[in-house]
Amino acid sequence: DSAERRRQQQQHPRKKRRKADPLHHAKKEAERRNAEQSQLESQKLANEKAEGRKQHSRKVRARKLMKRTRRGQPVMKNVIGDMLSKIKSDM
Repeated sequence: DSAERRRQQQQHPRKKRRKADPLHHAKKEAERRNAEQSQLESQKLANEKAEGRKQHSRKVRARKLMKRTRRGQPVMKNVIGDMLSKIKSDM
């Protein structure tokens, strides 16, 4: 009986069962957190770039509107151009 069992084991060697990973859930959670963190980081970077562009355009616009002639009057070319751009953006 035992000789027959040994013969069967030699013909069909058993594969070792892999143990379940006790940290599987924690690894998945950490991976999910890292992905979420990188997504937030890229979103924050994009927001900062957009904010920088907005500030730059505001600064340029303010500089144009503050320009004055020799007599202290505002340069009408810049004022009218600004009004036109506002009207175009509203449409």
